Amino acid sequence: MTLSKIRTFALLGALLAPALPAPAAAQAPALTPVTFSLDFRALGRHAAWYVALDKGYYREAGLNVTIIAGQGTAQAIQALESGIVQFAFSDVAGLVAARANSNATAKMVAVIYQKAPYAVFSWRSGVNVTRPEQLQGLEIGSGAGSFTQKVIEAFMTERGLSRPATYTNVDPSARIGMLAAKRIPAIETFVMSQPGIHRAIGAGETSTFLLADHGLMLYSNGILVREDYLKANPALVRGFIAASLRGWRDTIANPGEAADIVVRLNRGLEREVALEEIAIVNNLVVTPLSRRGGIGVIDADQMQHSVDLILKTTGGARVTAAQVYDASFLPQPPVTP
Repeated sequence: MTLSKIRTFALLGALLAPALPAPAAAQAPALTPVTFSLDFRALGRHAAWYVALDKGYYREAGLNVTIIAGQGTAQAIQALESGIVQFAFSDVAGLVAARANSNATAKMVAVIYQKAPYAVFSWRSGVNVTRPEQLQGLEIGSGAGSFTQKVIEAFMTERGLSRPATYTNVDPSARIGMLAAKRIPAIETFVMSQPGIHRAIGAGETSTFLLADHGLMLYSNGILVREDYLKANPALVRGFIAASLRGWRDTIANPGEAADIVVRLNRGLEREVALEEIAIVNNLVVTPLSRRGGIGVIDADQMQHSVDLILKTTGGARVTAAQVYDASFLPQPPVTP
């Protein structure tokens, strides 16, 4: 065989040879899909979760996270217990109620809102509620069976305020309008309603009395996971929590960037309102304890106090603090604000 024929056959062999598969090390590892339920539709207050998503923190943890809207804290827990979602953003009050009245197995693995968002709004030129003592005998727009009303009552009892507030039944959708028209001296609602109240009345005319700033010790919203999922997927849970807390850290450090992200990923949100909500929830997240122990920190004594207060106001079967939380999945070192 001539040298030219040998070269021809060698070239044909190279062209016809099957392509070798890429080395396994070059292939990206598969991401684990998980679904996370908010407590409500996506709003500015939820920016931190979208920051973690947009910046790839979940992907770095090996997770393909889908964030879905909720229809209240109780519904978020139901979605978790039914297996529709693997993680939920809900509150300690809803968790205690679910534990007391059903076969719920959810546990809180990170407390995001270290301070509860229950607030009383009034006119500065009116009753101007700035001290707990002013709640005595105050007419407050509330609703039948409102948990906030029960929290106010428990708060007043703890401070030895013997003359209770009075409550007028006002639909939640009408409360801000009633206050703006001065048809009622004060209303109770979550502090996240502040942007809407400021627009209806004026920021300089509004007095916001956040119970947590005056001694209310009550944990609120955090990350919930079922017990069986915790046992089966400890590394995954740790990864989700750490990635989420990184999103919160960035949101606290740069609210403007967080507002841009949540507005871009959720049509219909106004950036200015989103930014105001971010400032409000950042105040609930950042406390002396979370500065020391990290975002999401769970103090055993405060959790016990929270559970006891909730049981006093709602009744139901006895639930222990140990049943509702597990702090062992929080990252070490902690993610500090």
